[in-house]
Amino acid sequence: MHFAEKIQSLRERVFEQISPLITEDFIYLDLPYHNNIGDTLIWEGTLQFFKQLPHRCTYKSSVATFKESRIQVDGGIILLHGGGNFGDLWPDHQRFRMDIIRKYPKHRIIILPQTFFYEDQDLMKQDAEVMAKHPDLHICARDNKSLAILQEHFGKNNILLVPDMAFCIPKQLLDKYRIAETDKTLILKRKDKELSEASIERLAPKGKHVEIRDWPSLEMSKAPSKRLYDILNNKYTSRSMVDWYAHHFFKNKLLNMGIAFVSQYKEIYTTRLHVAILAVLLHKHCFFLDNSYGKNSTFHDTWFNDLEGISFLK
Repeated sequence: MHFAEKIQSLRERVFEQISPLITEDFIYLDLPYHNNIGDTLIWEGTLQFFKQLPHRCTYKSSVATFKESRIQVDGGIILLHGGGNFGDLWPDHQRFRMDIIRKYPKHRIIILPQTFFYEDQDLMKQDAEVMAKHPDLHICARDNKSLAILQEHFGKNNILLVPDMAFCIPKQLLDKYRIAETDKTLILKRKDKELSEASIERLAPKGKHVEIRDWPSLEMSKAPSKRLYDILNNKYTSRSMVDWYAHHFFKNKLLNMGIAFVSQYKEIYTTRLHVAILAVLLHKHCFFLDNSYGKNSTFHDTWFNDLEGISFLK
């Protein structure tokens, strides 16, 4: 399957699986006010998906800016941001997610596409027990392995298999930020707790201009989120002002940075899932490597195994 056909099929699946659940206006929580451009791509893709719906997003916030007063007491629909932080590897987002599920049993809650990973199996059982008590909880798995975990341990909730929301980003927006391609090769080596023990540097092709990088937003001495949190920590600034700034400036800055960054390279090797996803959206050949717990390989096997232009290196 070629890039354009694959992108279209994944967008259609997102819409077919999620849109029937959104039957009225809704709110969108746990927005990623941090410097990982991958989460910003999910954020933008989710907003683009909303444009196809007949209902409105009436409130959106991060964990830090969330106001309980913005949630109707008697019910409604809550969407929780997707990504790769469901489980115990990134606990702040998981605690917020579980808190929302406990506090709002009268609401329909939709967890947008997530990769699921627990090191602590007892914690997974505890979370599953809490979620089983919610009468209208819908969980989107981002890959087949996550789907199997959910079906085995979270089977009392409605479980769906849905690709990453970043695939909903349209070509027009990508073209707005992309820059001219060079002859350079990117080796994208993540530097956080998800880095695999395998050495990606040894894959550097000989005789080519190779750059070993991470997302540029994570390499900057002054992170893009600093301005956002300066605003948040100002006692004269409302949380709604922080959300406004994040939506209109912070998000767009990271989008511009990420799309321009990936678009300049002719060839890409990556340990980050969203560099591979962005390469697909930009129709670029990509060599894809796993992260520490198999997130990338399971995503590849679920959605990319019939895609020309993506080579998974085991």
